[in-house]
Amino acid sequence: MKHNPRPEKLRARRTREHLISLALYAGLAVVFTYPLVFNMDRVNGAGDPAVMVWSVAWIQHALTSGATLYDANIFYPTQNALAYTDLLLPSAVVTAPLYLITNNPLLSFNVVLLLTYVLSGYATFLLARRLLGDRPYALHAALFAGAVYAVCPYRYGHITQLNTMTTFWLPLILLFMHRYLEDGRRPKDLLLTGLFFTLNVLSGLYYGVFAILMMAAFYFLWSLLNREPPKLRDFALGVPVFAVFGVVLALILGPYLALSGAADHTRDLGTVAGGSFIPAAILTAAPESWFLGWTGEAFGITHENRKPVYELTLYPGLAVAALAVYGLLARNRVSPSSALYALLGLVIFIFSLGPAIPVGESYIPLPYYLLYELVPGFGNLRVPARMWAIVMLCIAVLAGLGLRTLMQRLGGKKALLALAVVSLFTAFEFVPTLPVDRFIDRGPATLEPAYEYLAENAPGAVVAEVPFASPADAFRETPRMYRSTFGWWRLVNGYASYFPEGYPKTRDTLNTLPSPKSLAELRRLDVEYVVVHPDQYGVDGMDGEAVLNAVRDEPSLERIAGDGETILYRVKP
Repeated sequence: MKHNPRPEKLRARRTREHLISLALYAGLAVVFTYPLVFNMDRVNGAGDPAVMVWSVAWIQHALTSGATLYDANIFYPTQNALAYTDLLLPSAVVTAPLYLITNNPLLSFNVVLLLTYVLSGYATFLLARRLLGDRPYALHAALFAGAVYAVCPYRYGHITQLNTMTTFWLPLILLFMHRYLEDGRRPKDLLLTGLFFTLNVLSGLYYGVFAILMMAAFYFLWSLLNREPPKLRDFALGVPVFAVFGVVLALILGPYLALSGAADHTRDLGTVAGGSFIPAAILTAAPESWFLGWTGEAFGITHENRKPVYELTLYPGLAVAALAVYGLLARNRVSPSSALYALLGLVIFIFSLGPAIPVGESYIPLPYYLLYELVPGFGNLRVPARMWAIVMLCIAVLAGLGLRTLMQRLGGKKALLALAVVSLFTAFEFVPTLPVDRFIDRGPATLEPAYEYLAENAPGAVVAEVPFASPADAFRETPRMYRSTFGWWRLVNGYASYFPEGYPKTRDTLNTLPSPKSLAELRRLDVEYVVVHPDQYGVDGMDGEAVLNAVRDEPSLERIAGDGETILYRVKP
């Protein structure tokens, strides 16, 4: 007769499992980002990472100072300027105490970045552990599935984008959908599903929109495979629950919703098609990959070929893919869990192909085209390939199911040997070149005298920096945004996926400083200080020294601080 463990022993065992999983994923986070953990005051790039640092810091500043959340200090005098970037609200709230104690936005950002590894692995572990139950080797397989998802090339390719690294809500949504559908349709499980969906939306709008598709496909496929048609109870509970969360999201995301309806916020078909899955991407790892960094060049996925490298690092891993297939084919009858995640991954993969395939001067429409045309939100998204976050989650779960089947078939020491071989091979495929040089070379911004003066004497002042960003240096504004966190002066400049109406005209006018029209524009905008960067004019093919000499001769501009590359001028009344 089989002896069931006492409840206290079962709880102790479960607690050990959770602690082991968290320790494993924390260790992987440290290794796969080394030496970030020893350089938490560094940012891993001057482009998107600097924007994310600024975004998290602004939200924390607004929440702790009483400032209006959306009245961010960029694109002055644009209203609701924060709505031009991703919100990142949960990430900012979680690290707000740390920001209050240290006043260090880089530290807050890097803590959240490391947590995305730990939590993505842990959430996937919880999902796989649920599916595997108490079968032999379930713990080993679930730990492996979480590790695969935490450090897969897709996530590493997006390491510069905190919003896209925040993948841990997706497995939690699926976990609590399982619990709701399979554990008696309890209202609390549906409430938690809605809560995690809401947090997912507030962490990044891409995954927020994609999660709607994921949840609908999951519910349909689960009902089909379990031969259980939708119940009236599902709608009686689901409609009010998601209506409440929908109202909450509408209230928080009002400025985003207002902007999403603007004509210039809809991506054209060619742009969306260019951000969709392509076959070569499934064989491509990030350039920093120790073993497979050459794949991007080999398959033509390079910036020179106008292919966004970090969006197309979708290699799932040879061992991982083999285990996923093995789990599907190892038995005569495919398990319901394997079939569910295979079909869910396939459905989302089809949509990741984008709205259409270009053929000559025309396009052949695909299923995503209906979403693009008919469902609000999908027309604003540039990169359908980011649905790979869901596809890779399905692959990781399938790999865990396949690994457990393999280990049970082998048994004993052979099973543990297989686990070790598969784990080491996967790590060999996924690990980046260590140390990761992006965390070594870019330290915190050194405040030149011009910025020190602004930080000490001009909090809240209106500041413009010239020259504005140009195609030759698209990320010129992002370090300026980060530096503004030291004094929260209001910047006329800014960087985002979209630019406010009138911003290009302001940019072009102020780039002619000190022309009469540029001085008139400064006064129209109530600009109090101008930061001039003579060396950056040269990047745009202009004579920075000549501009500087003209500025020096302009009586309405008074030099305040700085020299060389960064000089601060006050605009006289």
